[in-house]
Amino acid sequence: MNASNSRSLLLALPFALGAFSCASTSAPSDAKSWRSRLIEPLTQPTIFESPVIDSQLRPIVMLHTIPDDNAALPDADVRIYALQARFALSSKLALIATKDGYIQLEPSGGGDEDGFADIAGGLKYAFYEDPDAGLIVTGGAVYETTTGDEEVLQGNGDGVIRPFITAGYDGGELNVLGAVGYNHPLDDQEESTSFDYHLHVSYELTADFAPLIELNGVTWTDSGNAIGVNFEGGDLINLGASDADGSLLSGAIGARYRIADNLALGAAYEVPLSSREDILNDRITLDLVWSF
Repeated sequence: MNASNSRSLLLALPFALGAFSCASTSAPSDAKSWRSRLIEPLTQPTIFESPVIDSQLRPIVMLHTIPDDNAALPDADVRIYALQARFALSSKLALIATKDGYIQLEPSGGGDEDGFADIAGGLKYAFYEDPDAGLIVTGGAVYETTTGDEEVLQGNGDGVIRPFITAGYDGGELNVLGAVGYNHPLDDQEESTSFDYHLHVSYELTADFAPLIELNGVTWTDSGNAIGVNFEGGDLINLGASDADGSLLSGAIGARYRIADNLALGAAYEVPLSSREDILNDRITLDLVWSF
């Protein structure tokens, strides 16, 4: 599937799914817990956080390609292997570890690099819940360290503080999630400042299978001064570009399949929807969510 066809399909899917879901008369099921009713978001997992408070382990694999029209950062295949963890301290408060893992960077011209990603973690708190309406709203904050390896575009700056708000709507078979976050670097010369925003819509075709679409956006509000380029790194990488101002929008199609009550597989394919691509040519995200 070429990029043009992918983007046309992604743009058409929200309308098709909306028409399909409007035909449903299903209502929220109060007998089910939030963790069962709201599907975990799939793409850009380090910054698209679920509003659900639960305990889980989540291994993730991302297969990412960098565009070949960028002289400052040549086209490359990137593989990311990560393990997220969340632990519910109460019914409303959870400790979250959102970023870690190992990165393999393989430029087309050779010179492969590999190393560890920065580590990020924090807390989230569900400050509003209405099971009858199927609504939950959660706020939180994480701190991203600079423990990663520079060879794989990590470890720069003095860290990033990231407050966020995430919300979910359970309409029976229909699930809608939305989130917004602010990325504040402690050294704004080495890293850029940005807002990010996300939307997830999924529909349970069966009790165990739900196709989904997701939209992810980032708007850079303040450039860094670490590298003289006009593009940025997105969710996993902060280059500190000197001309980062602007926005990038991407979209994904995928699905989740529930293997057991507490175990679900996910897969999604993501491409840029905006004319600006930065370092995202396309990405496949695979994960396994084990709730306990």
